[in-house]
Amino acid sequence: MNKLLLAAVLLTAYTNVFGQTQEQIETSKQRIIKIQKLETPKETAISSIDGLQIKIASTALESAAITPLLQNLYYRSVGQSVDGVTDVTVKKPTLRELEELAVRIYSQSKNLENISSDVASASKDASEIKNPLKIAKALQAVNYAKTAVALLGEETLFQATAIKSMIQTIRTSENL
Repeated sequence: MNKLLLAAVLLTAYTNVFGQTQEQIETSKQRIIKIQKLETPKETAISSIDGLQIKIASTALESAAITPLLQNLYYRSVGQSVDGVTDVTVKKPTLRELEELAVRIYSQSKNLENISSDVASASKDASEIKNPLKIAKALQAVNYAKTAVALLGEETLFQATAIKSMIQTIRTSENL
């Protein structure tokens, strides 16, 4: 009786978590499109700002690479194809696959923390510029960084939440 009750609770939790995640995946797809459309401003000749732009570009590429992998694992975990068609032949993701992606997401979040702290120093460096021709480039680069960090922050938070949820579900289902 207890196992039946536990299975019912897990099924309900599984449905609620993954039902909500479907909407979040659609939002994530839109965010990734915005991230991919971000255009890195031209070099400013200010090392802190130019270095920040390089870090943002590599972090954006990694985020754009992680999201499709996460979506694929999600669809596999709910037994669907990417088109939303139920497919019983889909191989469920393993805990190891989820943990490997979780490591990449964790690394991504650490990169984003470093970038966020670098934005403050880049803003300070931009405010110290006296040449009006360089100010425009520097401000454009700092604004780009702020926009990119906001988008990447949302996407990384979604990725971390989704992978954590999938790992918990896999671990719970293995204990039945």
